[in-house]
Amino acid sequence: MKGLNFLHSLTVSAVLLCTSPTGGYVFQGIYDCEYGDNITDVVFLVKNIFNMKLNNMYDSRVGKYVGFGSYGIKNAEHYNTQAWKMALRRAQVDILCRYNARLFRQSTLDRKVPPVVRVHLDKPADYGVRTMLRCSVLGFYPQEVRVSWLRDGAEVSSDVSSTDVLANEDWTFQVHSYLELTPKRGERVSCRVEHSSLPESLELDWDSFALDAKYAKMTVGIVFSFVGFSAAAGGAVYFWWRRRFDFSRVDSQGSSST
Repeated sequence: MKGLNFLHSLTVSAVLLCTSPTGGYVFQGIYDCEYGDNITDVVFLVKNIFNMKLNNMYDSRVGKYVGFGSYGIKNAEHYNTQAWKMALRRAQVDILCRYNARLFRQSTLDRKVPPVVRVHLDKPADYGVRTMLRCSVLGFYPQEVRVSWLRDGAEVSSDVSSTDVLANEDWTFQVHSYLELTPKRGERVSCRVEHSSLPESLELDWDSFALDAKYAKMTVGIVFSFVGFSAAAGGAVYFWWRRRFDFSRVDSQGSSST
């Protein structure tokens, strides 16, 4: 395991402190697991430190204790003759290091949480009026993500801005991308998100229903206003015509029979 690149280090035991009330001696025992880039390469170390100096250390790369200084070398030779201690140290490579590596991988390297994507306006808008769209990408893991904008299927880069990737309290992330535009009727505007948790890129269209509904309501209002005005005008004309041409009926009761 020579030349192993240690990027991760995990201490899996508490530091043991033994002090003398008069001499002030301190003994520390540290169990340490160190991992390479892919978490499969592991080095297990047991460090015995006396008064801030490394006395001896078990190193899984050589499978035995190594001493430092005359006193440390004596201790290392003694530990190496203890079969039960050496068997325990070999077992701890799996019990402590590889077990914790699996937990670490599940919670970090192998963890995939797909994002929730929303495309919406920050404030009310209208066709033909400059406004801003927001694409909110929420609750994803890992951190690496790419967000882009499409107009009628073509990617746009101008008038685009974005926040930094922000961390959430549950170890997920969020990011918000913005597009300044002048909405056009019938135009398709989409937010595209690329993330390792997704089998393919996700494209979500901006739903312009609110703008279309606004115009639909205006049209319906105009139609009903016109119908109401026409009905009122027709009623007024009919009333005027009745009063203008209302001939009295002949009173048949005014004539008597002989």
